[in-house]
Amino acid sequence: MSHSVKVCNVVKKYGDFVAVDKISCEIREGEFFTLLGPSGCGKTTLLRMIAGFNSIDDGEIYFGDKVINQIEAHKRDIGMVFQNYAIFPHMTVYDNVAYGLKARKVPKDQIEVKVMEALDLVQIKNLKDRKPSELSGGQQQRVALARAIVIKPGVLLMDEPLSNLDAKLRVQMRTIIKKLQKDLGITTVYVTHDQEEALAISDRIAIMKSGKIMQLDTPADIYKRPRNTFVAGFIGTSNFLDVQVRYDDKMNTFIKAEGGLEYPVKLKRKLETAVLSIRPEQFIINGPDGRGIPGEIQMYTFLGDFANYEIKLPGGQVVEANEYTKDIDFVRAIGDRIRLDFDPEKISLFDQEGTEAYLW
Repeated sequence: MSHSVKVCNVVKKYGDFVAVDKISCEIREGEFFTLLGPSGCGKTTLLRMIAGFNSIDDGEIYFGDKVINQIEAHKRDIGMVFQNYAIFPHMTVYDNVAYGLKARKVPKDQIEVKVMEALDLVQIKNLKDRKPSELSGGQQQRVALARAIVIKPGVLLMDEPLSNLDAKLRVQMRTIIKKLQKDLGITTVYVTHDQEEALAISDRIAIMKSGKIMQLDTPADIYKRPRNTFVAGFIGTSNFLDVQVRYDDKMNTFIKAEGGLEYPVKLKRKLETAVLSIRPEQFIINGPDGRGIPGEIQMYTFLGDFANYEIKLPGGQVVEANEYTKDIDFVRAIGDRIRLDFDPEKISLFDQEGTEAYLW
């Protein structure tokens, strides 16, 4: 049976360095929950605290209603998949997967059934007699995954499990992991620095920076509704433009972009200036006589379904904009003058400190 996981004001320090800084979050039973962030943000430290490999300096971690702070790692109801696979090189695939069951003194006749079921789930039943040295990286990772799920843990923990694989294998394996997790319904906590991987595989994502959670949300909301400039810049590509804020005599609010154009917006609080965050696909590219911020194309990259342009604005800032081939039957040239428009309901606005200011 899967467990929910509750993290309450958890702290981890190494001397004066605070690796995890009073983090609180709840991971739902059966959820695929990802800790995402740059190197050194504390995501692996937090995962290892849940696993029991790192001590907890303050706060509590619960599996269901039970505090697990003082429970030893091997007594926690977890399965673990490591970045470097951590499978035994002298054992066959079968024996690697059977190891956890033998440690739990599962009857021999049940071990064979459970091992073959796990190998079948990860599609390597035909490799059961091979040694790890005879396997590819993707096959070794499947062994590690089978070993983790064969014990039917209440919580599955995965630490950068795909980072050692090439790009094509990563996509294949993340699909397998996602399907397997949904089929088994195991509560899963997954650590990665790869934003595309996190968006593709997660039910919810906690984006971390400097030991804190900057935003915890669904992949769609994190991408479309970032709560601060760090999240907006970390997930995908964002252009940041400084804009002026104007209020009319009825206190309607407008932002004024470069070139003098104004757009109606709703702000959470009164500001004089704001930071506009807009993704390349949110720009509307018009001709030189159309509406929008004036600019000149400096570079383009044709990517099949869309063209990506680097566009220089009058003040010298360079932004990225995408134009999709389904919408237009030509590629613009370097030196072309264009205008960039946007839908104010699809952008994000922040104050100068980087905090969300848009009233959705």
